[in-house]
Amino acid sequence: MMGIDLNKDIRYLTASFRYFAKGEYHVTRYCNDNVLLLVFEGVLRFSQDGEPYEVRQGEYFIQRPHSYQSAELPSDSPKYLYVHFESERSDNGSILPERGTFDYLRLKDKMEQMNRLAYSDAPYIIKAGKFYEILTCLAATEPQDTPCRRIAEFIEKNLSESISLEMLCKHFAFSKNYIIQMFKKEYGQTPIMYLNTVRLRKAEQLLVSTSHSILNIALECGYPNYSHFYRLFVRRNSLSPEQYRSQMRIK
Repeated sequence: MMGIDLNKDIRYLTASFRYFAKGEYHVTRYCNDNVLLLVFEGVLRFSQDGEPYEVRQGEYFIQRPHSYQSAELPSDSPKYLYVHFESERSDNGSILPERGTFDYLRLKDKMEQMNRLAYSDAPYIIKAGKFYEILTCLAATEPQDTPCRRIAEFIEKNLSESISLEMLCKHFAFSKNYIIQMFKKEYGQTPIMYLNTVRLRKAEQLLVSTSHSILNIALECGYPNYSHFYRLFVRRNSLSPEQYRSQMRIK
């Protein structure tokens, strides 16, 4: 798992709150910096070097440096703090993973202070110090590696495969009750709920960014039963896949 190397120098650059208007898209740009995104309301959607991402309320994400960023889908009025910084990345040792969750109530004051400091004449060391406080909170609360995180990564890498709770239990050698309880504690939902969430997010992205048939999109996202896919999609979006594609492309 890639993340920020906490044993190497980290240099703060700039920070600010960002509030999207309804239907607004992430900016298209080539960005040289690492960018920490702390979303505390709504949903932020963007692509990084062609790969789509979605960051929801209570989640953080660190955009890679030297990456091309754009958006195929509009965001859902997100509010977030962004911080540009320079650092080295690593996949072992003491790292802050490039995405995870955070406690907004715990970080709220520090985020507001970071925003105020960024626009003030405060010395660089004060601004950098506040950023380090935020990173320290994220590093202290974000587990480096957990069974749930490994299960989530497995799900994300095998969306088109037939994944069941029984298969996950066998693959990771956990009982059903244990795997459900620990996953709900860390992610707030069962593994199968998480699977459907990730599959439907991918379906939404493909509906807007490709001309693939809806049936093929359902299959690509791991739904051989189109009726099942249709019901889940409508439940999530209050729109049919056809309506979603039409409405989002108009925007």
